[in-house]
Amino acid sequence: MGVRGLQTYLERHCPEACVKVNLPELARQYYRQHGTRPVMVVDGLGCLRKLYNRELPWVYGGQWREYYEELRRFLHSFRTTDIDLVFIFDGVVEKSKRAEWAKRRQQSARDVITVFNHIKKHGTQPSDDLFQMPVSLGTLTRFALKSLGAVVINSTKEADIEISEYCLRYPCFGILGQDTDFVIFNTVPFYSSNNLDIATLTTVQYSRDRLCYRLQIGLEDLPLFSCLMGNDIIRSTELESFKRRQVGVPANARFPRVEDVVMAVSRYMQTIPHGTTIQDIEQDVFPNEPNKWLRMEEGARMYLLPGDPLPWYMQNCPPHALPPCGAEQNCRQMSGDEEITFEVDVEEIRPRVDAKVLQFARERHLNSDNIAQIYNILISAETDSGVAMEDETSTDIPSSSVLFRPIRQRMYAVLFGVGSDSEISNEMAQRMPQKPVFLAPRFSTPLSLPSHRNRGFHTGVSSTALGDQVPQESTHADSVRPVVGRNAVKEWCPYRGNPLTRPDVVTALPLDGPGGTPSLAMLWFSTDGPQAQHIRLHTFFACMDSVGLLEGVLRVEPEPCYIIMCLVLHYMVKHMLTLQEWEVDAFLAQAVVPYAQDVGLLRGLRVPRVAARPVHLAAVFLKGVSYALLADCACGWPITVQDGMPWNYFDGKLLHYKYLMAQGGADVRALCDHDDRALQLFSTLKKFVTFGTRLDQKRRQIPHQQGTGSHY
Repeated sequence: MGVRGLQTYLERHCPEACVKVNLPELARQYYRQHGTRPVMVVDGLGCLRKLYNRELPWVYGGQWREYYEELRRFLHSFRTTDIDLVFIFDGVVEKSKRAEWAKRRQQSARDVITVFNHIKKHGTQPSDDLFQMPVSLGTLTRFALKSLGAVVINSTKEADIEISEYCLRYPCFGILGQDTDFVIFNTVPFYSSNNLDIATLTTVQYSRDRLCYRLQIGLEDLPLFSCLMGNDIIRSTELESFKRRQVGVPANARFPRVEDVVMAVSRYMQTIPHGTTIQDIEQDVFPNEPNKWLRMEEGARMYLLPGDPLPWYMQNCPPHALPPCGAEQNCRQMSGDEEITFEVDVEEIRPRVDAKVLQFARERHLNSDNIAQIYNILISAETDSGVAMEDETSTDIPSSSVLFRPIRQRMYAVLFGVGSDSEISNEMAQRMPQKPVFLAPRFSTPLSLPSHRNRGFHTGVSSTALGDQVPQESTHADSVRPVVGRNAVKEWCPYRGNPLTRPDVVTALPLDGPGGTPSLAMLWFSTDGPQAQHIRLHTFFACMDSVGLLEGVLRVEPEPCYIIMCLVLHYMVKHMLTLQEWEVDAFLAQAVVPYAQDVGLLRGLRVPRVAARPVHLAAVFLKGVSYALLADCACGWPITVQDGMPWNYFDGKLLHYKYLMAQGGADVRALCDHDDRALQLFSTLKKFVTFGTRLDQKRRQIPHQQGTGSHY
């Protein structure tokens, strides 16, 4: 998240520290000096805005096929210059940074309100200063990059620390990102992703040496400088009084400019007497707030890499005054004016997970073969999600976090073995091989077996809004005493009316059916061929509340790349009574028309106007996709990662176009561009989506009329 105000200062007031560089030329110099191919480590989440570039519309829900091609172009640019890329993504949210995480989600929620106000008033996408990432952009980018042959790593600690440590362990050419924490770490050169020209690979290097020269401080002083400016541990707002004192601006005056603050802080550091410790400094900065003293030490220490000597201001500190980086001093933090608490009113225990299962989950987490939340839930029984483009004023559409909660509840049951039949699990465990095997589903489309390198690719809260009622079956878990870590999980999920000041405790929901909930050992390790694969599929369909569809899927064998879409739409039809049939038709049509496969045509598509409801529905659908993929992952990927990705079946702009057509009265043949193959596929998929729902009953009651309405 970076040092408050440092990027602005560097780019506007310290031009000598912003050095324009040509990466291919630097790479050639690196090769001549070291004799090895240069490796650039990429801060994955920090580069998302560069990867999902400003030419891609974001308001519709994501231009996923176009985005996939942009990622291909990005990788190609570096490969042609013999620069190897290693992408490292944040795999966790440190507890010490949860308050900052919540503050950013609260701001995103306010921005989403502004976005919808603009859409309703102007019918256009607002300016990029209100940019909202498409749902699960970070997670889906990992899998896209892996499918394109890139090396992708999920961190097990804060990503900026893991990236810096990676560059310490392995010879690396530099770091590409935008987090100014990399200016503070004493590590390899740091290059700006925002200033990167992908065509020429020219960019800006942020020089920590030149910054230190300008500020008249040493490299070892940079961690202390970060703490005095404000970082992820000590927020800038907590330092406001200190900064005003240094600049000489009274409390009732306008807050000083960033350049004045930076220079005042540097002057303060220059006047610190020799022999002063950080304990003395923190007492001077926070004279009446002893609860913040240890946090300043923690904030400085997080920048120290293995082998780094202690800076002068930390050398004489007693050992007890140096808490482990990321240590939690208490269970409460402040996010703006609101208190964030980690405490819940139920018992909490450390999750008890089989060591072999946990080790395998860790390996797949590190290799980005699993979705990051899986490992986090297994080790901490805690998870979170981001803000989606959902219109808070549209109460007839439930918040996606509430709507899809039962899917997560069943997935928690799978991860923690809630409701499992021990006899069946033990029998399967006895046949367990030494190494896990992920099998491809037996569909008519041929699927390759996994290679060792890419095995991941083969393989109780209420809301006041009427639209946020939890689907009825989730209430069965209410009678079980929740214990976080055994049968419940702490969730930080945004939804209508949730201020994110404390986690929700969500109880696991056991799966119905013979044998109950299968164990992870059965789902991840069993090699019993078709029987084991059927168990994986059945468990996944049960998580999606769609067991009734499984028989038809196995009989008809539709293209696997449409199954996730059908399951999510089926769930939405069952649990969203306000979802209209013609709206479902728009989702299906945009997936099956030939137009959907042509990136050039999609790029040139023009939508007459932007409407609020399809923007909202697209976000809800993609949230459903993200939870479906999470359940699929927990069940051992019975639907492969490649087949589950949204670029197979969703384009936000095309959905919007088809939605407006359907809203205007276009029939199914027109929605399918009068293409016979698209019509046939549409008909097949719609039968799955509507099976056993109110729309299925409606279809059976109303005689079929060719070419009229939305019937097929």
